[in-house]
Amino acid sequence: MKKLTYLIFFIQVSVLPAQNLSGQWKGILTQSGKADTFYYEINISHKDQSIAGTSYSHAPVGRDSARFVITGFWDGKELILQELEQTLPKNGGWCLKYITLQWSNEGDLEWLKGNWKADRCTPGNILLSRQSSMKEVTLEKEEPFAWEGRWTGHLSQSDRDYGFFYEFNLDEKGQGQSNIVSEDNGGSANHSLEWSFSAGDSVLIINELVVINKTDSKWKWCIKSARLKLRREGSRFILEGGWEGFIEGHTPATGRCAPGTVYLEKPVVTQQFRQLEAQNSINYETEEHREVHISRVVEVKKPNVRIQVWDSGTVDGDVVTLFLNGERILSRHRVSKNKLGIPVTLKADNNFLILHAEDLGDIPPNTIAVSVDDGTKEQMIVLSSDLKLSGAILIRQFKIE
Repeated sequence: MKKLTYLIFFIQVSVLPAQNLSGQWKGILTQSGKADTFYYEINISHKDQSIAGTSYSHAPVGRDSARFVITGFWDGKELILQELEQTLPKNGGWCLKYITLQWSNEGDLEWLKGNWKADRCTPGNILLSRQSSMKEVTLEKEEPFAWEGRWTGHLSQSDRDYGFFYEFNLDEKGQGQSNIVSEDNGGSANHSLEWSFSAGDSVLIINELVVINKTDSKWKWCIKSARLKLRREGSRFILEGGWEGFIEGHTPATGRCAPGTVYLEKPVVTQQFRQLEAQNSINYETEEHREVHISRVVEVKKPNVRIQVWDSGTVDGDVVTLFLNGERILSRHRVSKNKLGIPVTLKADNNFLILHAEDLGDIPPNTIAVSVDDGTKEQMIVLSSDLKLSGAILIRQFKIE
C-alpha cells in the first residue's frame, strides 16, 4: 500500500434508526503501525439482519483501487462484514477483509466505526459515515410461522447408501418447486409441486408433479409425495417425515421408487436475532458475483468445536475453502471420503462459516458434507454449491438469557 496523507470531509445527513443500514457509507481505512490511509466505501442492502452489497477501496495517490463482493449480518449492535472475493481488478492481490463495526451518531451524523483483519495482511481500523438517508423501519417482533418460503435439508432413499441435498420453495397459492442434487450419479433436477397442510396435526403434504429440468437428460428421477410433520427446535422450524413415489415416465404401478425420508429446516425470525438467510437474486456489478445462501443455523453448547468436511457422495475432485469469521481455516482443500477435522475456538456468540467452492470437480454441481461437533453432539449439514453460489452456516453459541 502507498504512503499518503488523506483528509475526509463528511456530509451531514438526517438521523436514522440504527436498525436499517442500507445505502452508501464512505470514509477511511488505515493499517496499524503504518502511515497508509485509504479511501473506503461500502454500498449495502440491509433486510432484517442480512447484509449484501459491494465495497470499494482506493489509494488517492496513483491508480490503485479494488472492488469486492461483501456479505454479512447486523445483530442490532454490531455489523459484521466479509469481503468474499475481489471482482476488480480480476488478478486479485488485495486483502479480503473481515470487518467488525459499531453504529453511533453525533448530532446529525451517523457513523460506522471499528476494525478489520485479513489473512497475511496488517489489520487496522475503519471509519465511515452515511451518505444517504433512509426511511424509518419499525423493528419486528417474532414473525408468525408461515409454510411459504424456502426449506433446506436432505433426502434419503432406502435402497441407496448415500443421500441427496433437497430443498423446496413454497408460494402462497399452494404451488412451488423442489430442487434435488444427487451425491452420486444423476446430477440435479427441479420439480414443480403442489402443497397443502393439515392444521389439526401440523402436517405438510407435498406432491411433486413433473420434472422441469435436469442436468443429466438420461437420468430418471422419482416423482415424490411426502407427509412431513412440523416441529420447532430452538431457533429453527423442522419438517420431517417419509416420502414415496414413482420413476418419471412410469406410474406408481409400473415404476414405484424405493421410499425414504425427508429432513428440512427453516429459521425462526425474531426481533433480537434474525437467522441469516439466502440472499435471493443478488445482482452484483461484475460477472464474477457469487450468491450466498445462508440457510442453516447450528447451535452449540461449548466454544471449542471441531469442524469436519468431506465428500459424502462420489469423489470427483471438488475443491473448497472455508472462512470462519473472516479467517481462512481451510484453503483450497480437495475433499475426499476421509473427514478432515479442524479444531476451532469460537470467539463470538454468532460465528459466520462460509463454504466457498473453488473447483466443482468432474460432476457439477457439488454436494459437500460439513459437520460441527461441540463434544456433546455432532450436527451434519449437506450443502450444494456451484461457482456462482457459496453455502454458509451460522454457528451460534447457545446461552440461557
